[in-house]
Order: sequence, then structure tokens, then C-alpha cells
Amino acid sequence: MGIPKDGNKADFDSLIAQAEAAVEALRDTYRQQLASDVGELGAIWTRYEEGAPLEETLDALHTVAHNIKGQGGSFGYDLVTDIGASFCDYLRSGERQSPEELNIVNMHIRMLKTVSDHDISGDGGETGQRIVEKLCLLTGRHEE
Repeated sequence: MGIPKDGNKADFDSLIAQAEAAVEALRDTYRQQLASDVGELGAIWTRYEEGAPLEETLDALHTVAHNIKGQGGSFGYDLVTDIGASFCDYLRSGERQSPEELNIVNMHIRMLKTVSDHDISGDGGETGQRIVEKLCLLTGRHEE
């Protein structure tokens, strides 16, 4: 269906409704993808705890976190994007070898798991704001 040429509001409203329905259908798929991606982060971390090399682990975590960061906002999961951005920035900004730094890496994974498990969409309200503030404080990242 193309764009109505006569400017009929009903036709435009119909197109908008169709687009919103398509986005909603994709949102369900995104929730499943997010759960899968978060599961992959957990699996990567478990492999590290079982002896996988740290550099390989951090590279793999960054790849998944980058995907998470890029997709969340498109489907109404702004908090996921914020946590993913914090995670990516943190991984890129240093070698991350100390126990404290690795705890912050793991904290990002746990935060994403919590958001996914509880299907927290949007910015997460007050809880989301506290999560973002805590991550900013821990990582030295400034909110934008």
C-alpha cells in the first residue's frame, strides 16, 4: 500500500496503525532476541570463569553488548540501550584486568539479565534511572 495522494486522513491513520502493529510484532521478537543475547553474555562469562582467556572473553562480550546497545532503543527498550552503551564504553576504555574492573563487567551482565528477565521497557522509570546513575558512577562515564 503506497502513500495516499489525496491526503485522506483515514488512509494515513490506517498506514500508521499498520506500522505500529508491525513494530509491536517485532517487539515480541526483540524480547526473545534480548533474552538470547543476555544468555550468551552469561555463557561467555561462565567460560571465562572456567578458564577462557580474558582478552577473548572481553572481545566476545563487547560484540554481544554492541548488538544489544544498537537494538534496544528501536523497540522501546531505552534502558537496555543505556546499559549496553555503558558496557561497550567501559570495555573499550581500558584493559579491564583487576578484580574490581571485572566485577563492573559482570555487573553490566547482571543488570542486563535483570532488565530482560523482568521485561523492563522504556527507560525503566526510577529504577532505570538508579541503574544508569550507578553504572555511570562505577565506570566514570558521564550521563549525556
